[in-house]
Amino acid sequence: MRIDVDEPDSVEQFWDGMREAAAAATRHQDDDLYEAIVKIGRSALAQGVELVPSSGFFLLCPVCSALSGQRCINVPGHPLDDSRLHRERIDLAEKAIRGEVPLPDPLR
Repeated sequence: MRIDVDEPDSVEQFWDGMREAAAAATRHQDDDLYEAIVKIGRSALAQGVELVPSSGFFLLCPVCSALSGQRCINVPGHPLDDSRLHRERIDLAEKAIRGEVPLPDPLR
């Protein structure tokens, strides 16, 4: 199998795969797998892979409590519009993956 790293949507595909792995970590309550996913994500960022909004899927939503891998739901005062994630969740994920804030427990 040949992988083209210059493919236009390769970054999105990478983060989609990471999101699927995070959903599996949540489903199986596997903290070690989740921590490995975060290490891989941080390593990818260090090598220049850009962070995309779907990275918010890695963490529990601080607005609607959607679990890792789950889409957010509308709550009063926080409509989703056309997005699958609340802006607060995206912002938290970007800060956590970059190491700017501690990672919250993803599996509670």
